[in-house]
Amino acid sequence: MRNKLMLLVGAAAGYVLGARAGRERYDQIADQANKAWSNPKVQETVEQVKAKAPEIGQKVSDQARGKAEEVKSRVSGHETTGTDGSYENRTGSLDGDGEATVDTTGFGPGGEKLP
Repeated sequence: MRNKLMLLVGAAAGYVLGARAGRERYDQIADQANKAWSNPKVQETVEQVKAKAPEIGQKVSDQARGKAEEVKSRVSGHETTGTDGSYENRTGSLDGDGEATVDTTGFGPGGEKLP
């Protein structure tokens, strides 16, 4: 119990002392950040980045889409989904009109390996 009390007293003292000195230091840092942001070279670089952002965003999007397709093909095995709503995997299929075809053997994928 005494250790907790000492910890609380120390934390309170640190907070009070830090708050007094902290505001001045915060103001110094904020002034330096504002000066840096107002620098013409920084603003020129910001404008260059803004101009390049759509192009880079498109490249990243294309790469992500490619990776997603790659991962999907590895994870799903024989599985396809059509833009018309059709779906097919090893156990059956669903066409765009909602008609389902199901594996009638009852074994599912790998059924040929069962005894």
